[in-house]
Amino acid sequence: MLYGWVGVVLSAWAYASPPAEYQLKAAYMLNFARFIEWPVQRLPPGAPLRVCVLGQDPFHGALVALEGRVVQGHEVQVRQLDGLEPASDCHMLFVAESEQRRVAAVLHQVANKGVLTISDMDGFVPQGGSIGFVLEDNRVRFNIHQGVLLWDNLRASAQLLKLGRQVVGGRSPEP
Repeated sequence: MLYGWVGVVLSAWAYASPPAEYQLKAAYMLNFARFIEWPVQRLPPGAPLRVCVLGQDPFHGALVALEGRVVQGHEVQVRQLDGLEPASDCHMLFVAESEQRRVAAVLHQVANKGVLTISDMDGFVPQGGSIGFVLEDNRVRFNIHQGVLLWDNLRASAQLLKLGRQVVGGRSPEP
């Protein structure tokens, strides 16, 4: 299974030009969904997996291309959010750079609600985000905050943790 993940990432690997960068990030997000386990009460069998974007969408349709795909028996539904209120209904929430000023409020809104938060903002993981994309040598990589995952009752597979550039916070954050 790890080989399949690496194959998808390597086949999608590209230098960080805007369209290619966000196509790659969308592919990563689909794979994150394959390697994260949500509690059954949060994501019941057969329920749709809601992938949301909060803020100005940098994906240029790359996430919308995931609509209808099936991951772990869940059909992917992609939603663009206009406000913070519906963020708790998402299973995966990409927080766009346009939300930099209110990132603390966003993370507080979804804390302990089983929402995998993802962003490419500088310092997202140290601020309490689940997964933060980083560019390193013109390659898309990612950091993981395992403490936030534990706090949100999300379990990352060992394969995902091995692929993370940096894994921090083995304990749950303070409430």
